[in-house]
Order: sequence, then C-alpha cells, then structure tokens
Amino acid sequence: MEEPTADGVRLHRHEDRGYYTLDLHGETVAMATFQDLGDGTTVVPHTEVLSSRRGQGIGALLVGAVLDDLRSRQQHVVPRCWYVAQFIDEHPDYLDLVAR
Repeated sequence: MEEPTADGVRLHRHEDRGYYTLDLHGETVAMATFQDLGDGTTVVPHTEVLSSRRGQGIGALLVGAVLDDLRSRQQHVVPRCWYVAQFIDEHPDYLDLVAR
C-alpha cells in the first residue's frame, strides 16, 4: 500500500532497513520491524504506535496492512511480536499466513 487510501492511510516498506511505517494523513504514527528469512518466511518481532495515537485502532491498521503486504508477496509470517500474534488469533482469516 504505497499510495494513500481514501482515508489517508499509507503503508511504506523500508526494504533496506527492515521495517514498515504507517502514515496517517502524512504523519508517521506506527512502525513494525521485519526480517525476511529468504525462504518465503518473514519474522515480525516488534510493532510500535506513537504514544499519542494509542487506543485509536492504529495498531490493528498497521498489522492488517503488514499482513496484507506479506500475503501479496506470498510470504508466511512468524509473529514474534505479541500484538501480531494476538491480532492473528482474533482475525482467523490471517491464520493461513502463519509459518508452520
């Protein structure tokens, strides 16, 4: 999701640095680190939302966008971040992405 959506959300993958950022109306409000293992599997060890933006559903926006991006890349995920693991548990339509 490189282009902003109608609601001003934009996910950017910083391939060379190993993290995603989520922008909301031009402001970076969240990030997620990743490590591509090169075997079709990506580890997501950490997510973070600006403290001033917590409790607004931004973490869920971030994780959903990251998982959608990984799906489009035909990657499986190792959810080392507790929030990513919890999000997948609560959204079973992403269970197929979890690396076995």
